[in-house]
Amino acid sequence: MKKILLILTLLIGFASQSSASHGVGGDTRFIQTGPTQYTVVFRFFRYCSGIAVPTSLTNARILDNVTNATITTFTANKDSTVSLVFGDECYTPPGLCVEAHYYSGTVSIPANPNGVYVTWTTCCRNSPLVNVASTGNVWYAMGPSSAIPGGNSSPRFVQYPRDGYFCIGNNKLIDFSCTDPDGDSLRYSLINPFNGTAALGARPFTLTAWNAGFNLLNILGPGSLCVINPATGIVTARPAQLGLYVVAVKCEEFRGGVKIGEVVRDIQYSALNCRFNIKPVLENFATTSVFEFEEERCIDFVANDPNGTDTFYLQLTSNAYQFGAVATLPSQTGGVYIFEWEDATTGAIDTAHVSNVRKLSSTTFEGIGKVGSRFCWDVNNCEILSVDSFYIEALGYSLGCDGSKDTVSRRVSVPIKRDPYSYNVPNVFSPNDDGVNDLFYLKKDAYDRCYDALNVRVYNRWGQIVFESEDAKFTWDGTDQNGTKLSEGTYFVVLQGFYGGKEVTQNFPLSLFR
Repeated sequence: MKKILLILTLLIGFASQSSASHGVGGDTRFIQTGPTQYTVVFRFFRYCSGIAVPTSLTNARILDNVTNATITTFTANKDSTVSLVFGDECYTPPGLCVEAHYYSGTVSIPANPNGVYVTWTTCCRNSPLVNVASTGNVWYAMGPSSAIPGGNSSPRFVQYPRDGYFCIGNNKLIDFSCTDPDGDSLRYSLINPFNGTAALGARPFTLTAWNAGFNLLNILGPGSLCVINPATGIVTARPAQLGLYVVAVKCEEFRGGVKIGEVVRDIQYSALNCRFNIKPVLENFATTSVFEFEEERCIDFVANDPNGTDTFYLQLTSNAYQFGAVATLPSQTGGVYIFEWEDATTGAIDTAHVSNVRKLSSTTFEGIGKVGSRFCWDVNNCEILSVDSFYIEALGYSLGCDGSKDTVSRRVSVPIKRDPYSYNVPNVFSPNDDGVNDLFYLKKDAYDRCYDALNVRVYNRWGQIVFESEDAKFTWDGTDQNGTKLSEGTYFVVLQGFYGGKEVTQNFPLSLFR
């Protein structure tokens, strides 16, 4: 098949001094707005203390993908500047300040059988760099010809991550992922950075030279780690030496299994001595041996983060306890916050008494250092009658220096004590209108509200149904379905229904006396 790649590549030359000072990195992308119309976006990162960047990028050029001849030129004007904030729950790097400068321009690209490319080049990088020579750099975006069915806009790298620094001896997860407006498949790889100059050169771009001990398979040097997940674009980095490093990533896009474009991000990261996180613990987590139906019980526990100043998150979970059906604002008494929930089905009041914590949601709390909590429950959900036990789990976490959660959890299994599955009914009655034991019915007790459904049938000795009802509150006065009084004797009762969500069937004789 004939290759018709459109490589929208912008060639920009910052003035020598202004582009060279404190440049951190950048990337390029294009957005197709019409059959031959494109908006090209350039993103340039630099340290906040750098020399002012230009208000526009002149002499931006579109070049032929085969001959490298200039097809057209345009100007990209500066749209905005964004100051980036760094740090996470574990560590805030001192003095690290980076700005993102956005430029954009519109361009009409005539049909070109060879395809085209747009690239961005600067004369200089920051120095000194640990892994590569302090030369210029190049970013580019490429894609298919404008004749591709459905058109195409290039993938877009995510914003420079707020944890965009390395930690010596500790894994960091750096997000180099892209989003694609066309829904194309994406694949990621680490690449050798390109060497750019102030001159408005064309492809092929020369490669940046690696310093001794570094290469594409050893980007951060001996004793380090730098790998990328080709499906997600997440880079795992663990440098062994302090300093400033360059990392370049290529994001390729595929449609129908065919490659149709790619974009490149070339960017610098500082390797720092970060403060490492200590894993939190759960203490004093205990429960009573048995929960009885309609009895309030409480579980006390303490979550402790040894770091002392880290924000700690605490979540409560259960397979039976219904958190937050209706949530109310906490009340505070003597530094203790009391949270109450009313079960929307049963009306039961569930409570959690929490100190040194603020509520984020019905099940999640936030605190600093040591967090004490009490989990209380009035065990009166009818569903509990259908299980032998349930669990309660406390889960706490803080954020580690690698961007992952330091998670601890503790789960307890709680047995449920309840009577055997059976309906409470008499086996004798005397319907003689003396006001004593004249009716046959289910005896009322604490479990009445848990009857989900019921069918009762009464048979005579010949197997004929003399009474039937689907009302749990039924009464039978000893007459048949025609209202005729039945004679004394033994009758047979069949009860079928659901009791606390569990199907129950009972068969028993019933004596009738006049």
